[in-house]
Amino acid sequence: MCSIIGFTSRELTAQSVREYFDRTVSRGPDATRMAELDGAVLGFHRLSIMGLDERGMQPFYLGGDAVVCNGELYGFRQLRKELSAKYSFKSESDCEIILPLYREYGAAMFGMLDAEFAMILYDAREKKIIAARDPIGIRPLFYGYTARGEIIFASEAKNLVPICDKVMPFPPGHYYDGEKFVSYRQIERVDAVCYDDL
Repeated sequence: MCSIIGFTSRELTAQSVREYFDRTVSRGPDATRMAELDGAVLGFHRLSIMGLDERGMQPFYLGGDAVVCNGELYGFRQLRKELSAKYSFKSESDCEIILPLYREYGAAMFGMLDAEFAMILYDAREKKIIAARDPIGIRPLFYGYTARGEIIFASEAKNLVPICDKVMPFPPGHYYDGEKFVSYRQIERVDAVCYDDL
């Protein structure tokens, strides 16, 4: 597992949240990066599993966009192959395909993924943070609001407790679009019932 944190804020900085983010360094003991973007911060504690060299370190960037992801994207090689006609990849990490997918499909990409994930993406054109969690909620993600009402996301509640009055679990099968939570898949919904006998 890795640990992630992300927010846009007028009051918080990478330095001011680092001690709280480091409460989960045991989830990603191999390397740490706090990226200060244009109006946003993304943090990543890395546990190296795929793309083991430095090129697999997150955040990944595409233009001004950036993403951190704690997850495993199954079948990513086929998606990468399809995307490689238009995008060049620098690492062997499965998560490097996220930003090209976002460029091609927008938020619809979350429903396309066969994956377990929690991710925080910064959209530089819209100047907003987008976060998402897999439909089952295998990978943890929490959120809270600062005193100014600015949202912040992190892998564990203990990253947010000192910053937010109330910390809540990010709902599985949803993404946050910069303003509200949107359901992209609810696995408990049944489209058809099977009445086959044994």
